[in-house]
Amino acid sequence: MISQKRALGQFDTPLPTVRYMVESALSHLNKGRDMTGILDPSTGDGIFIKELLNQGIHPEHLYAYDVDSSISTPMPEIHFANQDFLKIESTQKFDAIIGNPPYKSKRESVYFKENKRFLTQQFKEVGIPNLYVLFIYKGLQMLKDYGVLSMIVQDSFLTNVYYKQFREYLLTHTEIKEIILAPRRLFHKRKADVRTAILTLVKKPPSEVDAEQGMKLIDRQFSEHYHAPPAGRMQILEQKTFQNLPGFNYAVNVPSEILNLFQNGYTSLGSVVKGGTGVSTGNDRHFLSKPEEISSEDKDWIPFYKNGGVKDAWYYRPKYYIHKNWRKEAEQHSQFTVRNPAYFYKEGITCSSMGIEFSAAYLPPGSLFGVNANLFTENQEDLYYILGLLNSSLTKYLLRKVLNRTNMITAGYIKKLPYIEPEPNKKQKIAALSSSLVNEKRKDPTYNDRLRADIMDELIFDVYGISFNNRSHVKEFCTNIFEWL
Repeated sequence: MISQKRALGQFDTPLPTVRYMVESALSHLNKGRDMTGILDPSTGDGIFIKELLNQGIHPEHLYAYDVDSSISTPMPEIHFANQDFLKIESTQKFDAIIGNPPYKSKRESVYFKENKRFLTQQFKEVGIPNLYVLFIYKGLQMLKDYGVLSMIVQDSFLTNVYYKQFREYLLTHTEIKEIILAPRRLFHKRKADVRTAILTLVKKPPSEVDAEQGMKLIDRQFSEHYHAPPAGRMQILEQKTFQNLPGFNYAVNVPSEILNLFQNGYTSLGSVVKGGTGVSTGNDRHFLSKPEEISSEDKDWIPFYKNGGVKDAWYYRPKYYIHKNWRKEAEQHSQFTVRNPAYFYKEGITCSSMGIEFSAAYLPPGSLFGVNANLFTENQEDLYYILGLLNSSLTKYLLRKVLNRTNMITAGYIKKLPYIEPEPNKKQKIAALSSSLVNEKRKDPTYNDRLRADIMDELIFDVYGISFNNRSHVKEFCTNIFEWL
């Protein structure tokens, strides 16, 4: 049985992270006006309040709330209440709001189900994908203009499509001072495997938000030494940079040269390929069979490409089959859904969708495909060129570092990739190399494609005009995506 704190999505924050957040938030406060109050809206063990006291903030200026009735005041002399921060009706405005809000998505939390109408109405401006988004939005409503908010939250908000409204709201109502990707194992001692980021904002009237002000962006840290990030892991970008990225995505420590590929008016891959998801059986055990379950003499089964893995790049033998009379039987199953039937049985590209890595493989004609991304082109040269592009280190970097940091890559994200049409000779060379890799993997599934893949990487870097230093940066990321994310 999980604890009450886990059920509420609460995790105690390590002291070095708390100390940095408090110091950073206080450094951004307007020192020229009288302080009226600093709030921790989900105080838990009270570590933020204790650190604020250590930093010299007078107890009369400190406020702490917590919805958990088992939690009591961390210090008797501060203002404390057991109450639901999201439902507070108060005209009080704070100078700063600092803390570690609960992390629970609306799919996981009973709180969302019990308060759906209230939350939908009160937070429609940013949507309700996760409790921490609501805490930040509510916190901004309770801040004075020019007040500071610093919270440590899941880093899912950086790129996930469900947080688009939230990201846009922050860009138009705040100045982002810092985004720091905290150590991956920050909460492991608390038995929580969550990727987190420290977000520090200054609230401004929309007319005063300076889109050209510099944001400090610090890449994934290996320890809690936030004041001195390792070389090459910090950058300063103008806030308007995020306004020009697809979905108002927040990209941390991505070179400007690469971000410029997404400038307004860029050509997206979705404008040159078609397709998407295909068949969702609703019951794979009933409809799909593995190769060893089918007689080699039985011609009534069609290859079904569902979801390849990183080792399946370029080409892999089908892992599943579906009966050629699937349509007739599907009529009797309400969960069976069909999308993009115009592309069924055509030659194309099938992509992986789950996991840290990403890969693309040749989709042979005469096949069906599942709900992973499946792409189709006008001609075979385009097919092989785009197959090479999708399996390049640059594409893995763009997908994971800019477009989607989560473990699921859908067709929508892939189609947002920037597309550059290469000169004819280079395109022909890339397509030929890609075709040769497909043929080698067709003959020998264990074929080591590393050498030719490295050549492909350099050709794609050339097409996209990536400098030598940034090529090294991309390759370093791709050698250990798990740690960098």
